[in-house]
Amino acid sequence: MSSRSSAKPGRPPARAKSPTIATSPDTPSATATRRRAAVAALLAEHAFTLLRESPDAPFNHEAVAAAAGVSPRTAYRYFPSQSDLVAAVWRQLRDRTGTVWPETEATIIPYLRDLFAQFERNNALTRAVIAAAPRANISQHGSAEGRAAFKRALAPRLAIMSRKQGAQLVATCVAIYSAPFWQMLRDRGQLSPVGAADAACHAMQALLSTSPTPP
Repeated sequence: MSSRSSAKPGRPPARAKSPTIATSPDTPSATATRRRAAVAALLAEHAFTLLRESPDAPFNHEAVAAAAGVSPRTAYRYFPSQSDLVAAVWRQLRDRTGTVWPETEATIIPYLRDLFAQFERNNALTRAVIAAAPRANISQHGSAEGRAAFKRALAPRLAIMSRKQGAQLVATCVAIYSAPFWQMLRDRGQLSPVGAADAACHAMQALLSTSPTPP
């Protein structure tokens, strides 16, 4: 006795459904994160431009918000304090000028020469930021990074020095390794770009040569 098919006449047998391939559209949280990052970058960019192109103009959340086309409340939401806003500007300045801190004592002199070359390549920007620095207090962030870097680079020397001597050594290194020192050598000292770099390196080398060295 022949078996009978359960499929109805004229209708093909049903096929199993293919498994659904899950797509990965952006989740609301991922989209919101990207949007926040974009707004923060926009504000930081306009803050940087404001300092660079209008060094005498007011620098505050209201001015940055107006330049970016957002409300002051938005600016405060992303950068709650003036220090937060300036820190964002400092990061942009550091990246654009190629500022790199020495990791070891052996890298201090070559990095210093490279730093002065970066100041020359970004002459207008460097001078604009120096002029705006008193209002925005940008130096607080660069100086903090510099002190930390020189403490690491000079750790063997600092270990055999008194706290006062060590603080003086680090502070002087940070002063030499700076845009204001470059400007002083170029403007007040009337040195050429190469001459300014040579003078800074000589000053740094003289400072290190008179400091205690580990046995």
